[in-house]
Amino acid sequence: MVHDDEVCFAIVSENPINTHHVLVIPKEHYESFIDLPDKLAAHIFLVAKKLSKAIREVCAPDAITHLFDDDVSKGGYNMVSHYKFHIIPRFKEDLHLINWGVLRTGKDRGHVEKYAEEVRAKIYIP
Repeated sequence: MVHDDEVCFAIVSENPINTHHVLVIPKEHYESFIDLPDKLAAHIFLVAKKLSKAIREVCAPDAITHLFDDDVSKGGYNMVSHYKFHIIPRFKEDLHLINWGVLRTGKDRGHVEKYAEEVRAKIYIP
C-alpha cells in the first residue's frame, strides 16, 4: 500500500505498464469518472498530485502519464470495472509509447468547431 485514507487508497499496480505504475482507487464502488461525487474526484486528484511528486523523487522518470479509462461501451477496456486513476512514470527505454505526435488527417477546422459546439451544448454545470 502506497497511500490509505478514509475514501481512497493507492497501490503499486499488479498488472503494471512498468514497475513504478501506481493506482489511486476509491474505496466505494464507482465504475466511471462521471460517477464520482465531485468532492471525491477532487480528493483523488489531490492524492494523485502528492503521489506524483513523491514518485518523481523516488524513480526520476523522464515523464509521468496520468490517466483513467471509462469503458463506455463495456467493450473490455478495463480489466476491473471500478474507477482507478493511473500514475505511470515514463522512461525513454520503457517502450510503452503514447504517440501524441502522429499527424491526424481529416479533421478540418470546421469539424473541430462543430464538435466543440456540440460538446458545449451538452455541458451541465450545477
